[in-house]
Amino acid sequence: MDYKPSTIGELFDSKISFIIPVYQRAYSWDKANWSVFFEDIVEQLHRSNGYSYGNILLETIDVSKYEVIDGQQRLTTLIIFMRSLINVLREKGCDENEIEDMENDFIIRKGIKKLRPVDYDCACFDTIIIQNSTYDVKSDSQKKYQDCKDYFINELKKLDLETLEKIKKIVSETKINRLELQGKKESALMFELQNNRGKDLTNLEKLKSYFMYETYVNSLTEETESNVETISNYFKEIYKIIYDIKGLDEDSILIYHCNAYLNAAFSYRNLDDIKKEYKKTINKVQWIQDFSRELSISFNSLKLLESNKSNYYNRLKSIRGEKSLPAFVYPFIIKGYKFFKSDSNELDILFHLMEILTFRYYLIGSRAELNSRLSDILRDFNGNVILLRDSLKKKLNDSWYWSDTRIKDFLNGWMYENPVLHYLLWQYEDSLQNKGYQIGNCIIENEQIEHISPQNPPEGEILASGYDVNQENKYNDDFLEKELNCIGNLMLISGSHNASIGNKPFEEKLKTYKSNPILKQQAEIPDFLDAYSKVWKTEHIERRKNAILRFAIPRWSFDSVIVE
Repeated sequence: MDYKPSTIGELFDSKISFIIPVYQRAYSWDKANWSVFFEDIVEQLHRSNGYSYGNILLETIDVSKYEVIDGQQRLTTLIIFMRSLINVLREKGCDENEIEDMENDFIIRKGIKKLRPVDYDCACFDTIIIQNSTYDVKSDSQKKYQDCKDYFINELKKLDLETLEKIKKIVSETKINRLELQGKKESALMFELQNNRGKDLTNLEKLKSYFMYETYVNSLTEETESNVETISNYFKEIYKIIYDIKGLDEDSILIYHCNAYLNAAFSYRNLDDIKKEYKKTINKVQWIQDFSRELSISFNSLKLLESNKSNYYNRLKSIRGEKSLPAFVYPFIIKGYKFFKSDSNELDILFHLMEILTFRYYLIGSRAELNSRLSDILRDFNGNVILLRDSLKKKLNDSWYWSDTRIKDFLNGWMYENPVLHYLLWQYEDSLQNKGYQIGNCIIENEQIEHISPQNPPEGEILASGYDVNQENKYNDDFLEKELNCIGNLMLISGSHNASIGNKPFEEKLKTYKSNPILKQQAEIPDFLDAYSKVWKTEHIERRKNAILRFAIPRWSFDSVIVE
């Protein structure tokens, strides 16, 4: 390893060019990083002790080409900054010969680009930074090139020409240390060491560095280059699609992948767990290749999931209002895409099973641990959805807490503020409208839950209020415990409608249900009343509850999943 202290000006005033290897991730610095970078430079305007840019770790390719092992974010930002400075200096009338010299030093010299980023961002970087033009960005990293350039230009425009000239001088005189490595194995060792020194890296990045190093170390000499390229290409594919996957971070996906494919199912949580599995193997290079290939497939599967338009998948997402799915769902989906690929029917069955499982999970709550009960099922899932359905049904019924009986108890009990209440009532609404009571597409502004019997009954006698109150105009304890917050007394309603009726007498509420029934569940309330009844009593709540239960219990039974 050669240690070469210099200045940034000396480093760039040559034919040297930097290459970001394919196994590195894309540009990721954001405004917080750019701000610190800019402030550090501006502070030097008032200091005389010089500025240091730290170390960069390079692998020598030839006398003028270096792969960047560590320092790519800083180098990329530096070059974007210099492009921004050049643009502002030109706008403020700086000598064109001076500007041309800066472009030769920091941007491109005789057709040789100073920096080549990861392959999938090359065209974007070349257009925005080197050609100084516009580009239709396709990813988060590409957008960051443009945003970084815009940020620096906006900040630099606030400064006068004299200050900008000083900044140019500060950057040129900034100290930087080059650590040049010779050969792939030396580079791999240093890459691994750098990534284990407390840097703020994701587990995915640490795993990549570990795999690169282990591949170098365990490969035959003549196979080293091709083996590392294989691993590099798998991670290249992963980093291409990371930013297309919304709502999931890369380390979570790594865990879901391990849960899906390593033998202990849901027990994997960190890199040590993966390394333990790896160290058991004889053909270590092959194991790394197989794992990396499957990992890239898992990332791609979750990218495909983003665009899935299946009704069953939409239902699954809707249980918690488009929030992330519970963690146990993703390994099943990853396996499903591997087995079924584009088979929409098989995927729909899987989504249906996961929707039922997720509904029951949120209905009951997470006080009892579910993953351990699913671990064997996940491990044994080999694409047979019939077996998966039957295994889920048996396993959950073997446990009292997750049994069908327990599901019925919850549906039959206190449902107000239950996480699945809104979803349940929307599904009930869908069932009503599909029976022929079509009202049209339903959109409710500021969706709320209406207590038909209000939480606080209005003053007056029973007939005047229309609710099941006692002589003191209060609900009895049995009603409060069993009826007030059960599903039979709860209904979807718009916020404005709810505010307008409040706790008015039932007869007034009923008129609004009948006059403007946005939902069928509002229009059907009279169906549960006795003839000419003006009171919403316990027996009416029970009738409505039983009607909803007749829908809900079979709807979220595993027996409802029909596999043809």
